[in-house]
Amino acid sequence: MDAMSSSDSIDAPDDIPVQPEHSADLDPAIAEAVDGVTNRFGAEGLEQMIAYAEASLTTARAALAELSPEGD
Repeated sequence: MDAMSSSDSIDAPDDIPVQPEHSADLDPAIAEAVDGVTNRFGAEGLEQMIAYAEASLTTARAALAELSPEGD
């Protein structure tokens, strides 16, 4: 069996759709993460990322609520 050459690696297809413009207030790292998941895993991967992000958001909000003073 031959060793895997660099041309055998998993690369994104050449016909990747152009990503939409991002708003000026969106951190470039966030845009890069979302675009990277979309390009690598497609809609299904993006759906999984969104579900994970929603769960993380719930956890982060709960932690913030514990830290904020009562009455806020």
